Amino acid sequence: MALAMATPWLHPRTRVYYLRRRVPDDLKAALGRGEVRRSLGTRDPKEAKRLFAGALAELEAQWANLRGGARALTEHEAHGLAARVADAFVAEHRDYPSRQSLWRVEAGETLFEEGPLALEGRSAVQVMIDGLDRHMVQRQAMRAWCESAADAHLEREGLRVDPDSRRELVRAIARAMQAGALRLREMARGGWAPAPALVGQISAPPLPAPPARGPETPGLPADGITLEALIAGWLRERQPAAKTAYVFPRVVRDFAAFVGHGEAARVTEDDVVRWKDKLLEHGLRGTTIRNGKIGPVRTILQWGVDNKKLKLNVARGIKVTTKARAVDRKRDPTENEVAVILSAAAASRDPVRRWVPWLCAYTGARVAEICQLRKEDVYTDAGIPVLAIRPEAGSLKNENSERTIPVHPTLIASGFLEFAGKAKPGPLFPDLTPDRFGSRGGNGSKVLGRWIRSLGLTDPRMQPNHGWRHRFSSLSRDKGLREDVTIYMLGRQKSVSGAYGGYGLPMLLEQMSRIP
Repeated sequence: MALAMATPWLHPRTRVYYLRRRVPDDLKAALGRGEVRRSLGTRDPKEAKRLFAGALAELEAQWANLRGGARALTEHEAHGLAARVADAFVAEHRDYPSRQSLWRVEAGETLFEEGPLALEGRSAVQVMIDGLDRHMVQRQAMRAWCESAADAHLEREGLRVDPDSRRELVRAIARAMQAGALRLREMARGGWAPAPALVGQISAPPLPAPPARGPETPGLPADGITLEALIAGWLRERQPAAKTAYVFPRVVRDFAAFVGHGEAARVTEDDVVRWKDKLLEHGLRGTTIRNGKIGPVRTILQWGVDNKKLKLNVARGIKVTTKARAVDRKRDPTENEVAVILSAAAASRDPVRRWVPWLCAYTGARVAEICQLRKEDVYTDAGIPVLAIRPEAGSLKNENSERTIPVHPTLIASGFLEFAGKAKPGPLFPDLTPDRFGSRGGNGSKVLGRWIRSLGLTDPRMQPNHGWRHRFSSLSRDKGLREDVTIYMLGRQKSVSGAYGGYGLPMLLEQMSRIP
């Protein structure tokens, strides 16, 4: 039974009006909640009443569609739904068509001609031979956007469709967006005359209980900046690592799906708090919510504030209270555990198990940095064997991660230089396949972690990989290494003064040799 209210509900803290309705009992399982609360995006009571009627009709239509069960969409219906996406997209950018950055027409022309391209399974040599498609990342992002838009639209309409219908809708949205982007490009060049109908502007056929409200698609409002536009701008400017470029947009889209729209300016603090509460209900840890969920949303919104597209970052003040528990605190390997790992590594014939733990122990480098080393990164400079950690080998954590480290005498005595000298040009560990983001470190951490656990070191608090960095730092203090040298060799953030100049290899070798 619906709440006994036929008027907008005023939020007591934000003073923003909402549509608030109790979910009928027969739909609670499908929606996964007992109440629907949607912001009307206004504090004006008259405007709220006007918007409330359309929002309520839209909600009732959604519920009617849900009661109808799963259905198949015809091509005509899919194009009709896709039309709303293209219409809203063009309307959003009509005043400044040249500023549209969401859809790249050169990538959209071949968006679905091939399967999703990724770096997994392709070695560095294969990439050099086959060539790196310069539109690959953009196409991946555009395909993901089309899928997100299709799911958001189906959810908004309350439509449940079969996989083939969803796939047809995704492709219809892509074709409509391509036509819309071409139209905007024409407008940016001065083509303001009325244009022929877009591919997506086929009149939508009657759908079960169509919404009374005008066409609108989550993520593409006719007025105001969208979360998708913020994502695109942030990606273009920051150019983050592949994994970050995948994770952050995905989290923000999950958040948009939760709030029911993609309008950045309509997002409220209450939305973020409700999302946090929902994630807590699902059992996520506080640190995961703070860093892995709210963190990406806060970052994308802050980019919008910094670039004058938003007035306020509503996620900035949202905190997640966490309490560290001793049982959860990670620890480094003990000296006995180190002896077990390095002894087993020395006896192994697998290059990854044989050399990665030893290299981590005697350099303090990150596992990912060691796993992606190339033959050309091991060489002699002024008579001193060195390891060069370079971005050409793979993604680095930050700008300070690029460094040149002398090879420890123990590694030389153990035969590492002979191993590197016999390797073929390219990755030192070619059998270690890259993960979905092109990083050998991701799979390397898993492979080594499972192997180290198999040695009987099963304490979940013991860090089998990252613990090497902590141990190296501890040994550096114990053996009197200069703090700035330790920071350099670990690839950590330097001070302002430390950012100037470099370090001589003879001095670094003398310091490195103090590690027993």
